[in-house]
Amino acid sequence: MSHRHPQHVRPRRTQIILPTWATYVLMVVFVLVVVGLGYLTFNGVKKLVSSAPVAPPGYSFGGSEAEAAATQTADPGYNPTWTGGRVNILLLGIDQRLTEEGPWRTDTMILLTIDPTTKRGGMLSIPRDLWVEIPDHNAYDRINTAHFRGDAEHYPGGGGPALAMKAVQQSFGLQVSYYVRVNFYAFVQAIDRLGCIPITVSETIDDPNYPAMEGPGFDPFYIEAGSHCMNGEILLKYARTRATFGSDFDRAKRQQQVIYAVHDHVLSTQQLPTLLAQAPQIYSTLQAGVSTNLSLDQLIELAQLATEIPKENICSAVIDGNYIEGMQTLPDGTQVLIPLRDDVRQLAQDIYNGTGRCAPGAQATEDISEQAAAERAVVNVLNGTSREGLATETGDMLTAMGINIISVGNAERFDYTKTIIYNYTGKTYTARYLAQLLQVPETAIVAATSPSGLFDIQVILGDDYRSSSP
Repeated sequence: MSHRHPQHVRPRRTQIILPTWATYVLMVVFVLVVVGLGYLTFNGVKKLVSSAPVAPPGYSFGGSEAEAAATQTADPGYNPTWTGGRVNILLLGIDQRLTEEGPWRTDTMILLTIDPTTKRGGMLSIPRDLWVEIPDHNAYDRINTAHFRGDAEHYPGGGGPALAMKAVQQSFGLQVSYYVRVNFYAFVQAIDRLGCIPITVSETIDDPNYPAMEGPGFDPFYIEAGSHCMNGEILLKYARTRATFGSDFDRAKRQQQVIYAVHDHVLSTQQLPTLLAQAPQIYSTLQAGVSTNLSLDQLIELAQLATEIPKENICSAVIDGNYIEGMQTLPDGTQVLIPLRDDVRQLAQDIYNGTGRCAPGAQATEDISEQAAAERAVVNVLNGTSREGLATETGDMLTAMGINIISVGNAERFDYTKTIIYNYTGKTYTARYLAQLLQVPETAIVAATSPSGLFDIQVILGDDYRSSSP
């Protein structure tokens, strides 16, 4: 099936006494899930875990019997000193609701990687609506449905996580052998045990349609720009909302911001001894909401390894508009992101190998979406070609990307060979961002005087613009 023709598939309390190994399990899993595996630099962790005992045979965190089996067989050649090269872990946040039955889709997907030789790490955020081929299904779908399908079909090797790992591996060309999966409730409760997390909000967010944790309704989210200290519930909303200019892309960046903020907070408040003292309660929380196919030995070794990675050796990236060919509307009216597959694979390889944009001292590709959002430009889109409905389709795509489209329509003629972006009011960043999204050169931008004064920028689509439709 071509990616250009997507089909939507749519009691009494008693004191808990933990053995020593469980205390270490708690510490390492908490660090992995909340802080983010690619950025673990707790002072003293290496000393604390260096003498930890071996995990009991078959031990796993939560999960099903299938996942426990995957734990024992995920890497038969496991060497506790990680001499086999890069370690790749898929962090999965699932949209589990207590009042509904699964399977569940993944609301968050972050590929984490650590190189034990070069002491470098990376994080790659994957948008949930990325249109990819689902392995062993002969079908394309959103990447966040891989976990759903895998759990629903009891996919061999571990269900949902196994199929999600295989989908990422197939799409990005990287071996992915490990996962950590967490639900919303475990995240909120874990954050609340840390206290409020300091976060700087770059722009006011107003999301009246933020989904309720339970049921079909809404739980509106509003927060002013500025400095805030967020509890678990607010931090989850901040990390999940899509009600900003860059939609899913902004959300992925906020999720990475949250990972760094939690890390900095734990370091600055020196909370590790407190977390260990609260081991029984935290362990109980995480056991219900977290699963992984990493063994205890592997978790401890990764924590040791991660202490040796300096901040400047962490490369984080988001698959954003720079790596998207376009958007495609499905029969149900929802939209998916068609990736520039070669560019996405190169980005993943750069993070994995420490090359390109992730090479030491390299400058990241310029991201002008935030500057464009600040300009608050009003945009008009016209179809200058013979392709029917092109302006409407493109306007919908740009709206989904956060562009304020005031109107769409037809140009005065239909023989434009080149797309033109008329910049009437000096909204330079928005004009450049439009050129990126439309994949036309910046030479298409023309400074001009508005004939009506109703909008800041007018786009006339020409034959050189290729939408995601055939």
